[in-house]
Amino acid sequence: MAAPAKYNEVMSVIKRRISEGDYLVDSIPGERRLAEETGVSYMTARRAVRQLLDDEVLIRDESGALEVHPTYTKRIKPAEVVLLYPAYPSSYLTQLRVAVSEFATRRTINLRPTQFVHWDEKLVYDNVSQAKGTIIIPHGPPIPSRLLHHFNAHKVVILDGDFSTKGLPSVRLFSDDCIVAVLDHLRGLGHRRLDCLNTQNRNLEIERRIEIWRRWKERHSIEGELHDDPAPVATDPTIVAYRLMSRLLDQRQVEATAFIGTTCPAAIGAIRACYERGLAVGSDLSIAAVNLEPPAEFFCPSITGLNTPELTGVLAKCFDWFAGTSSWRGRMLLEPSGSALFAGESAGAPSVAFAGSHGSR
Repeated sequence: MAAPAKYNEVMSVIKRRISEGDYLVDSIPGERRLAEETGVSYMTARRAVRQLLDDEVLIRDESGALEVHPTYTKRIKPAEVVLLYPAYPSSYLTQLRVAVSEFATRRTINLRPTQFVHWDEKLVYDNVSQAKGTIIIPHGPPIPSRLLHHFNAHKVVILDGDFSTKGLPSVRLFSDDCIVAVLDHLRGLGHRRLDCLNTQNRNLEIERRIEIWRRWKERHSIEGELHDDPAPVATDPTIVAYRLMSRLLDQRQVEATAFIGTTCPAAIGAIRACYERGLAVGSDLSIAAVNLEPPAEFFCPSITGLNTPELTGVLAKCFDWFAGTSSWRGRMLLEPSGSALFAGESAGAPSVAFAGSHGSR
């Protein structure tokens, strides 16, 4: 009686892989490899495959390779949209993954989240080739031109980055005006020297945020210095920010009354450095971030910055495009309708006493 149970188990494994979109990347293995992967005999794997062929779950092509049967695809609606995102720990990436996954669930679309380490991974190329649509969250290194050409030949959307000039529909989470709102908030509190702190690996989005800060300073005659120490790709920028802020404080190189982090980890690391030196963030020194990551609003002090906007509208346009047969229509660059400024406890009125005691000697 053991053989039928094993053979049913192999069929269940194959069906689960089809449903979850595993074979968007890998081809369906033959019976010998299936036997190795599932820990059964070759004959048991062969019996499972034969039954799946009879049930029109699988089909053999002219070369003898196994493929998913078209009628089975229509019945179960397997994962056909892929979310590709960098393979390193980040609460921000997790937040975006959850937002896209929840939207896909509401649309009754199976989403296949897949992590990648570098742009030349074969899975990046294969996922884009086989999926009906792909959402990609980029990471530090530039996308190679040969891969951009491949993306342009398929339905690919960039999330949290602007590649619209490369012909790719893009979703930029925070508009220029939203970022300026954070800077204006600090200016409204009375700050006239605002330094920028960046420890994120440089990419187009980080460059844009720094440039917005620079232009804003000039427009309002605000003083400020860029403290730039990008963390290596796939490492934690929080630790780098902590060490950078520690050096600035220990060497009495802080003349600003406020800092703006290009990302939330930069602000978190800087706040910790201040705490260890007995400084009250929000009164002695103000620290904000362009964008917040969960649970920044619940920190002590809570961090000032932009909450991640509602993505339903922009995701709807992307998923409608994936489901249709026409080319992209309308603006290539999408921006959600605003991002709420959270005025946390980490930013307050400037402290003249602090600026005078921690400036350069």
